[in-house]
Amino acid sequence: MTNSYINAVIGDVTSDLTKASASVTSLAKIPQCSAAPGLFGSSDKSSTYLFHTSSTSIPPMSAIASWISHMGWRQYAIIFTDNVVEQDAYTNLIEQSEKFGLNLVNLISIDNVDDDTVESALDDMNLTGARIVILITTKLYQQRSILSKAKNMGYMSKGWVWLLPNDLSRSDMNFSSYDGLMYISNLWNLTDNPAYAELYQTWQSQPVPANFSDPTNWNKTGLSFGATQTYSCLELLALGINRQALNEYEGGRSKGLQDLANHTFNSSNMVPTFYNLNYNGPAGFMNFSSSGDPEEGNFQASYFLNGVSVPYAHLNSSFFKLLSNVDVIYLGNTTEKPKDLVGIIYLNPTFHDSAGIIVGILSICGIFFCILMAILILLFRDLKPIMISSPVFCYLQLLGLVMCYLTVLLNLVYNTPANCIARQFLLSMGFVFIIGSIIAKNFRIYKIYQNVFTTRTSRLKAPYLLRMVGIFQLFVIVPLVAWNAVYRISINSYRVGRNTYCIYCQYATSLNSERFNLAQFFVLLWVFILIIVAAFLAFKTRNVSSKWSESKQITYVSYNLGVSAAILIPAMLFTSKDYVTTTYLQFAAILFGASFTLIALFVPKFTVISKHIHKKWRKLMNAEQVNSNTNPNIQLNMVTERTQDFTYEAHEGVLPVKKVTRFDLLSIWTLKRIVLVPFQKCFIISDKSGEDANFYNYDYCEVMTKSSLENRHIFRVRTESGAYFLFQVYDQDSLERWVHWFNMPDEQVSSKISKDEATFGQVLSDQLFQPTLSYQHSSQHYLSNFTQPTTPHVNSFGVVAYDTTWQRYD
Repeated sequence: MTNSYINAVIGDVTSDLTKASASVTSLAKIPQCSAAPGLFGSSDKSSTYLFHTSSTSIPPMSAIASWISHMGWRQYAIIFTDNVVEQDAYTNLIEQSEKFGLNLVNLISIDNVDDDTVESALDDMNLTGARIVILITTKLYQQRSILSKAKNMGYMSKGWVWLLPNDLSRSDMNFSSYDGLMYISNLWNLTDNPAYAELYQTWQSQPVPANFSDPTNWNKTGLSFGATQTYSCLELLALGINRQALNEYEGGRSKGLQDLANHTFNSSNMVPTFYNLNYNGPAGFMNFSSSGDPEEGNFQASYFLNGVSVPYAHLNSSFFKLLSNVDVIYLGNTTEKPKDLVGIIYLNPTFHDSAGIIVGILSICGIFFCILMAILILLFRDLKPIMISSPVFCYLQLLGLVMCYLTVLLNLVYNTPANCIARQFLLSMGFVFIIGSIIAKNFRIYKIYQNVFTTRTSRLKAPYLLRMVGIFQLFVIVPLVAWNAVYRISINSYRVGRNTYCIYCQYATSLNSERFNLAQFFVLLWVFILIIVAAFLAFKTRNVSSKWSESKQITYVSYNLGVSAAILIPAMLFTSKDYVTTTYLQFAAILFGASFTLIALFVPKFTVISKHIHKKWRKLMNAEQVNSNTNPNIQLNMVTERTQDFTYEAHEGVLPVKKVTRFDLLSIWTLKRIVLVPFQKCFIISDKSGEDANFYNYDYCEVMTKSSLENRHIFRVRTESGAYFLFQVYDQDSLERWVHWFNMPDEQVSSKISKDEATFGQVLSDQLFQPTLSYQHSSQHYLSNFTQPTTPHVNSFGVVAYDTTWQRYD
C-alpha cells in the first residue's frame, strides 16, 4: 500500500496488527485513522501519524469520573487485571478523577483469577469500606470469574455499586441474576446530532449488499459498532487534505494538487493535532491529543434488569443526563442509592467525639471571654489602667483571638472549599492582629522610654500605629487572595489505616502532599519575621515594667507566640500520613498561644474592672460611704475625722503604687494619691480626685534591695493585715525621705507637733478643713505645701508630669 503512493490509511485488524501497520505508515509519514469499535485500548504514542476516532482509554475513563461525580459520590475503588491496557486505563481514570475532586480509596491488582487470589482481593476491598467499584478488565473469562466470585461472597448485593467500562450487552455471559450491574458503552446513535441524522437518512436509502450476513438487521444495526467513527475517519482525512494541507502547502494549492497527481505529496506535517479542525461529524465532536487519542467521547450508562440491558443516562467528561421515565436500579434490585463508604472511621475531630468536644468548649469559652472583655473595655475605657493599655489595640487583640478560636471551631465541622479558605484567612489574619498590635504598642513604649520625659511625636499616636498594623495585614491578605483567585481548592479523603480516613483540603501546586501551598509559605515567613520583631522589642523594653504596667505581660506574650508558632510550623508541613499528629499539634499551638495571650493581657484588666465595679456597688449599698467617698477632700476628712482636739503631722504625694499579689502578672502599677500619718501608723490610698479611698494600718517600711528593683527607687510597706504595697519615687533623696516618714518613731512625731498647730507640710490646723484646699508639689517632689492650686498631669503610661503641655497617647 505504501509503495502504491497512497496518501492516507483507514483501517484496523486486531490491536497488535493495527500498531504494526501504524508503524509502517508513520515511517512513511502517511496519516492513518483507526475506527475500531472497542471501548478502550492503549494509545500508541510511538506511532506519530496514527489517530483514533474511536475511544481509547482517556474518554471512557473521563466519562466514568464524570459519572461518579454526578451520581453524588466522592470515594471509589478500582479492581484491575494487570496488563498494559488495564494499567493505561486505571492510570487515566485516576488522573481524570482528580479533576472532579474524587478520591481513590483502594487500588487492587489481580494477577490471576484463581479463587484464592480473587477472594483475598475482594476481602481487602471490603475492609476499606469502599462500595463504588470500577472493574477494569478486557478478557471476558477474567471478568466472568471476578463477577461470579463477588456475587457468591455477597459483594454484589444491596449497598454496592459495580461499573464496568465494557459493552456487556455484547457478552455471551448470562446476566439474569445480576440486576443492577452497570456498564458504559459507546453511544453511536446521536439522534440530536444533525450530522448523524443526515448520515442515517443516507444509510436507510442504500441497497442491502448481497453478501450481508443478516439483511433483516441492515437498517437496525448498520451504523452501530464503528460505522460513524469510520465515516468520520474518511471525512477528517479528506478535510485535512483539502482545507489544511492544500491551503497551506508550500508553493500553493495548485502545487499541492499537482504533487498529489504525481504521487509526490508532502504529508509530513499531518500529525494527529493537524486534524483538530473543529469537526463535528456523525460520531460527535472530534479533537485529538498529540498522541492521537480523542479528547472527547459520547457514552451511554446502562444496567441489567432480568438479564436485559436498560440505558439510563448519556454522558461524557463534561455532560451527564439521566434519561426521562427511567428509574436507576442498583444491585439488590433497589432504587435506593448506596453510600460510597461504609464501616469506616474518620479521624477528623468533630463535635461528636470527646477530643472535639473539649477543643470546642475551650474555643467557645475563649470567644465568650473575648466578647465579654470587649464590652467591659468599651464601658470602662476611661479607667486609667484600661486607658493606658490603649482600648483600640485591645479591641484588635481581642478580634485576633476570636479569629484564632474560630479557626479551631471550623476544624470541627465538615471540610468544604469555603471552610478551607476561611481557615486560611482567619488564622493568618488573627495572628497578625495579635502580634501586630503588640509590636505597635511595644514600639511606642520603646520610643517613649528612650527619653520618657521629652518624647512628643505624632508617629506614636494610635492612628499612625493602626496604619502599621494594616500594612502588616496586607502582606497576609494579598498573597492569599491572589492564590485562591487563581487556584481551586478541592476536598480529598486520605486513607490512613485499613478502615480509617481523614478528609483534608487539597491545594493546587502544593509543597507537601497537597496540604501546604506557596502562598501559605510566604505568609508563614512573614509571620516569622513579625515574631522576631516582637521578641526584639520585648527584649528592649524589658526594664521599663516599673513605668509601663503591661511591659512584662507583653514580653511574656511575645515569647510565647514564638513558641506557639514553632509548634504550629511542623503541623503545617507534615503530610496527610501524619494527619492525627498534625491536627492536634495545630490545636495545641493555637489554643495554647491564644489562651496564654488572653490570660496574660486581659485577666489583669478584668481584675481591675471587677474591683472598680465592686467598689461602685459597695458605694451604692452604703449611702454614708458614698457621701464620704465623693467628698473632693476625702483623704483630709479621713485623716481628721476623729481629730477635732488633736493635731497630726501628715504627708501627701502622688506616687506609682502596686499591690503585691501571688501572681505578678495580675498586679499592675497605677498612679495613686497617698496620705501618710506616721503618728497613727496609717496611710490612705485614693484616686487623684480623692475618690475610692482605702485606709490601711502598717507595721513597717523597707527599701527594696532585689537586684531587679534596687535601681528603681522602690520601697515596700507591710500592712497589719499582711498585705504588701510597693511605692516608687523619683530619686534616692525622695526614697530616703519617704522611708523615714513611714518609719518615724512615735516620740519623734509627737515632739515635732505643737498643741495648737498641725502641719500638712507646713499648714495651720484651721486650714485642714477648708473645702477648696489644693496643693502644689515643692521642689522636693512629694512634700506638699498648700499654696496656689495647680493640677498635676499624668500621661497614659503612668508617668508623673507637671508640665501642662504634656502629650497623651491614647
